[in-house]
Amino acid sequence: MPQQSDRLARLTWFQDARVGLFVHWGVYSVLGRGEQIFWRDIMPIAEYEPLAAQFNPPGDWAIKLARQARDAGMKYIVLDARHHDGYCLFDSATTPFNAARTGPGRDLVDEYVAACREVGLGVGLYYSLLNWRWPGYWSPRRHPDDLPRMGEEVHAQVRELVSNYGPIDILWFDAALVPGEGGHGMWNLGAKAIPQTPAEFFRSQELIAMVRRLQPDILINNRAGIEQDFGTPEQRVTPEGQDRAWEACMTINFAPGWSYLRQSMANKSPGEVLFHLVDAVRMGGNFLFNVGPKPDGSLDGRELSILEPVGRWLARHGEAIYGTRPGAVYDFSQGRVQGPMFHYGMWTCRGTTGYLTLFYYPGETLVVSKVGPRIRSATLLTTGQPLQLEPAPNDRMLLRGLPETSPDPLATVVKVEFDGAPFGVAEFGGEWLDGRFLLPRPKAS
Repeated sequence: MPQQSDRLARLTWFQDARVGLFVHWGVYSVLGRGEQIFWRDIMPIAEYEPLAAQFNPPGDWAIKLARQARDAGMKYIVLDARHHDGYCLFDSATTPFNAARTGPGRDLVDEYVAACREVGLGVGLYYSLLNWRWPGYWSPRRHPDDLPRMGEEVHAQVRELVSNYGPIDILWFDAALVPGEGGHGMWNLGAKAIPQTPAEFFRSQELIAMVRRLQPDILINNRAGIEQDFGTPEQRVTPEGQDRAWEACMTINFAPGWSYLRQSMANKSPGEVLFHLVDAVRMGGNFLFNVGPKPDGSLDGRELSILEPVGRWLARHGEAIYGTRPGAVYDFSQGRVQGPMFHYGMWTCRGTTGYLTLFYYPGETLVVSKVGPRIRSATLLTTGQPLQLEPAPNDRMLLRGLPETSPDPLATVVKVEFDGAPFGVAEFGGEWLDGRFLLPRPKAS
């Protein structure tokens, strides 16, 4: 287990980056019905494998995707190198069911890594420990010889991923399910799970030790059966706990549906996605927005309708996101998730500067309450316009001079300079009813 100080040093770039792109893409994309279609439709292998011949993206898919991610304000990408169907986007000696020996005839992970490096994005690789193609996964007692081979395949393929492409920034494990445990969305009632934990079955300690020997600076998530560098709440924004790095991953639709869907009727708006992004950042997490490219590697118009406006917003307001920390405005203990001024928006912090992203625009006057210390100045980050300060009872500050309507179609941001690091107050007595509430004052030195 790495020392805490080593982990914090390795996490610095990740926690500064704050926003990444998740990419689910593979043979399953050909059908346009989601990444789990092999199991969800219980397709025989003889029906599923020929789809690989139709999966043949052009040579520029990776650089186009990387540029779109960069332009959308993303700082890193995590690509699905192998999903639960067992198809590898990389050239693997362990199986012919891979991109180099089927439709593309090329190592797509190699192209992806090169594209990320060309545009300056962090390189992440997703790897599913689960492979549905093994009969022993579904019926471990009828196919006992499969069990050790499943673990050996995982170790060999992960070794290929962390050995063949130079420095990798993130290894994103998923689906640490033991044989007999069943499939996503349904239980395997005809079998009984083997009496091992995922960490025991996949020899996760050994696996991760090998990865760290080969990639000492890599970040590893928490889905190999043992905790590592960061947590991964899925389809929700939920902090992992004090001083614990985490990253919320989320689709444009309402899961399942991480990969390309030809028709999806329930999708989030740009405002909803931005709300989740800022919510994650203000609570100290990252936001990993998922896309499912078409079989040719291009993005669907629905996903571009999110990435493009959010990218424009980040280009204008990036200092309110990148490199920020939660600070002391919020107290997330005891289930508190809103905090001061949540009826207007959310605070992010850097040093003595606070940024309030206004999802509920107040009009020409913004009331700053329950947040201290003393405000020195305020600016509308969206336009650069300075705002007038007017003290009010209960240690509030009125920020006057905002436009009557929001100058940004997604969310306006107010930048506030304080006398010290921003803090919030969540508990106080009834003196506020008489206008006598005072924020805590810093102790005299």
